[in-house]
Amino acid sequence: MRQFRLRLKPAFLLLLAAVCAVLSSCSGDGFGKPPNPPRLIVVVDPTNMVGTVDAPLNLLIDTPLTFHVSVKALTSTGLPDTTFNRYVRISAKPGAIAPLMGPDTDGRNVLLKAGESVPFDVSVTNAFGTTYILADDLGYTPKDPLGNPPPQCSDGLDNDNDGKIDFPADEGCAFANDDSEQGGTFSQGASTPIFFRLPRISEIRGLKCDPALGCSGNGATPYPREQISVDTGFRDNANAFVFNTVVTRISADGFYVTDLDDPSGTPTNPGGFNSVFAFNFNAPPQMRTCDRLKSYGGTASEFFGFTQISYPTWTLEEWDPAQRPCLVPNPELLKLSFLSSTPDLLKRSANLVRVETSPDGAQHVKVTPKFGPGDVQKNAAGAYAATPDASNCDFDHNGKIVFATGDPEGTCSSACTADPECTEWSNWLARSTFRLTVSDANGSKGAIQANATAAAGFDPVAMKGIELRYVAGTLTFFSGGAQFTIEVRCKDDIIVNLKEAPFTADNVCAMDSDCDLAHGLPADFHCLTLGAGTKACRKVEPAHPDVKEPPPLACVFPRTFLDSNPQ
Repeated sequence: MRQFRLRLKPAFLLLLAAVCAVLSSCSGDGFGKPPNPPRLIVVVDPTNMVGTVDAPLNLLIDTPLTFHVSVKALTSTGLPDTTFNRYVRISAKPGAIAPLMGPDTDGRNVLLKAGESVPFDVSVTNAFGTTYILADDLGYTPKDPLGNPPPQCSDGLDNDNDGKIDFPADEGCAFANDDSEQGGTFSQGASTPIFFRLPRISEIRGLKCDPALGCSGNGATPYPREQISVDTGFRDNANAFVFNTVVTRISADGFYVTDLDDPSGTPTNPGGFNSVFAFNFNAPPQMRTCDRLKSYGGTASEFFGFTQISYPTWTLEEWDPAQRPCLVPNPELLKLSFLSSTPDLLKRSANLVRVETSPDGAQHVKVTPKFGPGDVQKNAAGAYAATPDASNCDFDHNGKIVFATGDPEGTCSSACTADPECTEWSNWLARSTFRLTVSDANGSKGAIQANATAAAGFDPVAMKGIELRYVAGTLTFFSGGAQFTIEVRCKDDIIVNLKEAPFTADNVCAMDSDCDLAHGLPADFHCLTLGAGTKACRKVEPAHPDVKEPPPLACVFPRTFLDSNPQ
């Protein structure tokens, strides 16, 4: 191989030496290294508990935790800056702070005199993970906006003679009540780390629990529009899961995950809120149902009341059927009483749920029998009454229902909603959603909305009034119409034949009899030990003894490596 050498002319070497001498920066300190700038530091009282990486502070939802701190200004040499006599802005990242308590404080600002503040209290709310208390020099001097004279940034004068007048035209004005048109240095200081544990999914969804009273929550995230990290149960230091957060569904625009082991609540008052949707704009590449999340983050947000993680990031432990069970749970049965209870449904939103015609007759489900394109007519009593062929309330056929007081379309639609056997036809045309009538052994009835577009070949109109064995999917929520909807994942989630058994979860087994025909599995499935030491029903091909094939599982398909191909 030919070798090349770089030859430098003597004149160039002399020039380089001269530049180094002038800049005094060709030493071991690095080329052109700038000196330390003036800076702020935040000192947390050493008596305050700040946690550690291995023993973090407990997470507090909407409950402040107070720290006793002080702020100091330092020069570029690291000495106290005794010329620093102005306010600095206090904040927490992540988290929020309440107005400061103590002398020389104003809102979220504290005054430094001769480069140092007196100690003051900072109440931090909804912090998580590694948290810092920050101080920023914005050049802000707060003053009563109604004072006389008014603050310089709202007095109509160019106080600093820079040709710009008042907030927001003058960049030196932080706010309209700033009493100085001089900008700050924008120096920032941070405390040493304060370690909180990361929130689990239920806590991101606003659940607060008391060991004695159980849990309560309205489903609204306490971290709105905030970049959040989720505790998935994976521990890097041990390379192991202490609990499981599993992918339960992949959709065309994201994916659903469930914290399987959330301990929230009491037996009589379960917590719920343990599932969440991640909006990814498209199907996540190379992800498969049954995968476990090792890390998970994104922006917590509310989409018409449905909590979701936007712009998600994640890392996976890909599901290997020879190493562990799938872990996706059986869909939870929605009791008839749940269908009229927003709190019961809300805590189950994003979970896998089902309604069914059970073999014991305790529950029956069918597509609503009143489901047809004809306009709804009034009955003899003058009330709108849908029929099997007429459930349309969009009387002018413009594609929308008018709900103004007294409008016949809104009156008709409300009557259909109140009838558990009615699906309003224009809603079906616009959104492909229909309703299921659910009844119990006593004949009581309720209804839940469903969307079966992912179940190829299923025609709700053709099945109206006919009992179905089973309908399952993820429960979504849209507060614009106070609507809960079972979104079917694939054709496996709808069973028409009343004698057919639904798919069961890939649960652990103890003996071969747990995998026999009585449990719906073919005879060649046996209770085998997997790589993790657990046992599950698996089939082994003689030619490939290392491949342990799982039983058929609902809506679990082979992994795809195409970037935009939902499973």
